[in-house]
Amino acid sequence: MPKESVAEVTALPELSTTSEAEQMYLITVARAVEAGTEGPVSIARIAGALQVSVPSANEMVRKLDSRGLLVYEPYHGAQLSAAGRALANQVLRTRRLWATFLAGHLGFDAAEADEQACSLEHATTGEAADRLAEYLGNPAAGPLGQPIPTKSLSVPPPAPVRLDDLPVGVLAEVVAVTAVGRSREFLRSENVIPGVTLTITAAGSSGLLVDLTDREVHLSNRLAASIDVRRVGGHRASA
Repeated sequence: MPKESVAEVTALPELSTTSEAEQMYLITVARAVEAGTEGPVSIARIAGALQVSVPSANEMVRKLDSRGLLVYEPYHGAQLSAAGRALANQVLRTRRLWATFLAGHLGFDAAEADEQACSLEHATTGEAADRLAEYLGNPAAGPLGQPIPTKSLSVPPPAPVRLDDLPVGVLAEVVAVTAVGRSREFLRSENVIPGVTLTITAAGSSGLLVDLTDREVHLSNRLAASIDVRRVGGHRASA
């Protein structure tokens, strides 16, 4: 677990204390966590995402560790400290707010809007970001579907998706079942009910094979479409 001091948790760091390059390292780690990485993010992965050499990435990670923004674990990688997470969320909040504006008001498609917003994320003050959020109606997600951290820099839980839209291997929690009649009774008999965690282990034209920890069950595509889930972590650990 990252080491966090009381000061890190209670004091909100200022973006002005970090360079654009340093911020990119922080949001790279944050985005890896969003994508499902559990534990430290490897230096090689960080270097690849930023298109820098592994020695350069290692040097920057150690620097950010010394400043209390990352926690470096030799031979494993880096995690965000509380202060680093707050800074990363500030940048991601600004980026996704601008992407929402560019997509909704200037006609950029989602990918173009996100790319354009990358050049604005480091140059927008907190006050400007707050005003932009208010103007946009405080959206919960950007045009690519990624969550927008709130003003308090907390990240809202991901929106539910249909089970058949969940990637294979990703751990998720059932939040709702809309099936009725015998279909609902079948799901209940297989313990596919709200609150249960599951992963999809295989997907094909005939449906999904779902791992419920204590059993595996095959669900038709029609049944899978009646189950709403929310991602709760990365991939289920192997037994």
